[in-house]
Amino acid sequence: MGVLIWHHVQLRFPVSFTPEEVASGHIDYNFGQWDETGEEWPGVSAFYKDEEGQVFRTYSTFGRGVEVMMGTYAMLDLMPKGRNETEGMDWLRRHDSYQ
Repeated sequence: MGVLIWHHVQLRFPVSFTPEEVASGHIDYNFGQWDETGEEWPGVSAFYKDEEGQVFRTYSTFGRGVEVMMGTYAMLDLMPKGRNETEGMDWLRRHDSYQ
């Protein structure tokens, strides 16, 4: 469940969702409510911890903003058919879900 625990501070970063959240039909993602659901959505955050132990989120990006950090996308974008997407990341297959 996208949770960071640091010096007894618990912050929730909504990129992973519980079965109950998915079943509800909407999720809190990218600082808003989404009617689309799924167990995981892309997100990257950077943090800074000062001398007093305070933690600051200095950068966040979600959704397609994460693509610049994914080398695979850059390579696929060079191919004649690109990612060959029809709907979102429907081309993606995880190593443990191949058929």
